[in-house]
Amino acid sequence: MSMKPKNLAERLAAVENQAAHDDAVKTKHAPSGWEPGVVWDGRAGTITTDTLYETPEDWSDLLAARGLDPTKYEIVGDTIRWCSYDGWKRENPEDTATSCICYSFKAEIRLKKQAPSVDLEHLYKEVRKKKQSAKVAPTGDSTFVVCLSDWQVGNRDGGGVERQAEKIANLVSAIPDRISDLRKAGTKIGQIVIAGLGDLGEGTCGHYPAQQFRIELDRREQLKLVRRGIRDIVMGVAPLSDKVIVTAVGGNHGENRGMNGKAFTTTGDNDDVAVFEQIAEIFSANQAAYGHVNFRLPLERLTLSLELSGHIVAFTHGHLSKPGNNAAQAVWNWWKDQSHGRAHPGVADADILITGHYHHFNVKEQEGRAVFVAPSLTAVGEYFQDWYGVKTREGTLSMVIAPDGWGELHLIN
Repeated sequence: MSMKPKNLAERLAAVENQAAHDDAVKTKHAPSGWEPGVVWDGRAGTITTDTLYETPEDWSDLLAARGLDPTKYEIVGDTIRWCSYDGWKRENPEDTATSCICYSFKAEIRLKKQAPSVDLEHLYKEVRKKKQSAKVAPTGDSTFVVCLSDWQVGNRDGGGVERQAEKIANLVSAIPDRISDLRKAGTKIGQIVIAGLGDLGEGTCGHYPAQQFRIELDRREQLKLVRRGIRDIVMGVAPLSDKVIVTAVGGNHGENRGMNGKAFTTTGDNDDVAVFEQIAEIFSANQAAYGHVNFRLPLERLTLSLELSGHIVAFTHGHLSKPGNNAAQAVWNWWKDQSHGRAHPGVADADILITGHYHHFNVKEQEGRAVFVAPSLTAVGEYFQDWYGVKTREGTLSMVIAPDGWGELHLIN
């Protein structure tokens, strides 16, 4: 602590000395671009600290000082940067400022992920209390196809996880009911195809802005709900035919992506296919009950083709096409290119192409070929509406493919 001046000269000298130190403190500050403050655009932002003299171990007080509730906001740990510069400090207001090394820190901030607000175990058990399908002897040369597309489990759109779980569980009985109704009306269904068209889980980051702030379930919980839904759908359909095919293709939300929006593994490393692969291994353990259920899954390709009732039917998610205002036309243009380039031979030779991705039902037929774009399970949210200007009609696409063509289009809800 400084000594109290004894006379006027000493007092004047002390004042001048203090003024010089204050001027030095004012002139030595963080470099340009490191001004203290917060930038927040409603989705993400950055925080730059005031001058500090050591590395902060806890950012809670720094967030609170800038008006950010630490229970709602957090620092993205791997984004912290810092700079150092010569400065001044004093331990107490009455002390003389001394030179030192000063620091400023800058980091990205985000909203904390909230815990799921729904008890999945309880909810799923409750909505599954429905009648089970009865075993029916299959007859006929037609194929019933149901398309599981764009569930995007885990996001908050269209009613969030509760609505998604309810819709998935409803399919367990609604799909067998649809098959039963068609048979009663005279449709000769001998084969059943369950096709996963991709984007069944939402993923956690890298697919659109602020995705990590809009999810209600982490990746593990998303895949758990998807896996249980597919499992129960297969179990519900299996007794209805001795020819059941389960197939799947990868979607863009199934990719393993980083924060930069880029996939960082192989094409085949896709959750939309991996979850079906897990289910296939489970069903293979009970050949007596499910030996007639045939899983057809691609390795690296994003397409797959099957011969169904005399027609080549190709499946892909749809994100390989260039987006436009007309989903069916966008997919159709991609299909025409495949016919020439033949990068996907099964697609090039197909009579029917079934896709998802665009979230709303659409059909285009020309010269004996047809494209079907399946809708999403639930109504999509703000990003789709901002882009296309319309809302979507939710549902699960089903159809019948017979030797003389396709028909019996129906959206299961």
